[in-house]
Amino acid sequence: MNSADGRRGTLAAGLLLAAVLTASCSAAESNPLPATPGSSAAPTPPPRPIDANDLLAATLPNGEIEPAGSAGTKVYERDPEWAPQSISDPDCALIMDPYREGTRPTSVLQTFSSKDNVEWTASTKLTAHPSPAAATKEFDRFRQAVQGCRDFHFRNKASGNGSGTRVTLTTVQAPGQGDEAIAFNLTLWLDVSDINPDVKEIRTTRKYTMVRTGSVIADFSLSPSDSVETMQFPSELMTRQVQRLRDLP
Repeated sequence: MNSADGRRGTLAAGLLLAAVLTASCSAAESNPLPATPGSSAAPTPPPRPIDANDLLAATLPNGEIEPAGSAGTKVYERDPEWAPQSISDPDCALIMDPYREGTRPTSVLQTFSSKDNVEWTASTKLTAHPSPAAATKEFDRFRQAVQGCRDFHFRNKASGNGSGTRVTLTTVQAPGQGDEAIAFNLTLWLDVSDINPDVKEIRTTRKYTMVRTGSVIADFSLSPSDSVETMQFPSELMTRQVQRLRDLP
């Protein structure tokens, strides 16, 4: 090939490359690539922490506590007289005293009584976590504990000189409330033989439903009397409470 042919080939190749680059630039301008996440878009702000005032405002007002006859609300503080000092099964320790280790999250307790004030008592404990992800992680711990716990024994200061309290746990169907829910019943036998030799144990039943709504875990507890032992936590109260948690700003 002579020099003229070589120059013509080089020129043709250069023109072809320029045409390809021009076409590519035009395509890029008409179809710009999506922005790389985090490159220019504003980052999503973290969720606003929920404090005690928020939880207090989220509890049920007096006009929404039917079928209860009365209610009381306060920031929750663990009663050292009740808190278990020893629990025979580690899986059950989390159920009886969820935050016995580490920092205790902010909680608010609302207690209810039946209109006759003798048939049943109930309570709702609202516990705030830093984020929905943190609440989900904590809820998973509760779920695993409930799945692993069946029979255990504990003592506390209220046990007196007796042998303490033996407990059995039974899981039950959870209601379709909140983002996720679990439910279980505890049957307790308290040794009172040191107080009344004629009665060795006193049997009581407590029913629990735990519902996560966003970053708040609501612990619904019911202690029915013998006459209404089949009663569950009033669904009206639970539904209203979950909705108020969903409405938190």
